[in-house]
Amino acid sequence: MEMRQLRIFCAVADQGSFTAAAETQHCVQSNVTMRVRELETELGQALFLRSRGGVALTAAGRTFLGYARRILQLADESRTVLSDSDTPRGLLRLGAMETTAAIRLPAVLMTYRQRHPEVQLSLVTGTTAELIRGVLERRLDAAFVGGFHPMPELQQEQVFEEELVLVSNSRFETLKALKRAMSGQSILVFKTGCFYRSTFERWLERAGLVPQQVLELGTLDGILSCVAAGMGVTLLPRTVIERRQDRRALRYHALPNDIARVATVLLRRQDTPETAALRCMVEIARDQRLVPAPATS
Repeated sequence: MEMRQLRIFCAVADQGSFTAAAETQHCVQSNVTMRVRELETELGQALFLRSRGGVALTAAGRTFLGYARRILQLADESRTVLSDSDTPRGLLRLGAMETTAAIRLPAVLMTYRQRHPEVQLSLVTGTTAELIRGVLERRLDAAFVGGFHPMPELQQEQVFEEELVLVSNSRFETLKALKRAMSGQSILVFKTGCFYRSTFERWLERAGLVPQQVLELGTLDGILSCVAAGMGVTLLPRTVIERRQDRRALRYHALPNDIARVATVLLRRQDTPETAALRCMVEIARDQRLVPAPATS
């Protein structure tokens, strides 16, 4: 069993396609197919179900994927630890919520890049649930997520504080007016697993409000554009709204502190050695910590 085989196997599992995996591994599809077949022969198990639409993991493949990722992570960690020094270098894989990536991280990443040019940064966005899973599965070195989570295998530290506000079209001048109209409004949110969505749903339930429908959108810009057009309401950090060019079409409404004040947390695995690259990222994130003044809607 070779590391190359494991990397190709994980790439196929992630991409759901031999062709797409070949592109990510910078090789031809026939090489990917051959490496996977070699691995299946060695293990005596079919790892993928093949079809015209792509491939899917078998039960054995799902089990083996966890081990393959652990083996690759340990190999990467061993190289990193043995070569690590006081000078940050190598690949640092970060995850972040889309709002954090758009508003908070540009300054952090710019400072990091200026101080540590030898580090290759990788940033992916996703819901809090997806990012936590990425860290647990060792696909991410660290992630910026919403709130603290009762998981002893994770090391968690607050790096930002956000104030969440209810965001509507500008025609709703007060929160009271918006509440009265909520039964005719759609709530515009990211997919399930988003921390802000679950917070919004908790507030609606506590307030005894039932919206007309829930609309899932894939991007922050899409959500805010639809709110500005009057399609519905959302719940987002106030800093996101204040930096919008079209903010005149939007109005935000302050909420009680127990709902509004939330932590953005940087988390990583407890059992993973902290490299110089990650340690410096944590330090810069701490230095850039911002706590906004309360909204006065």
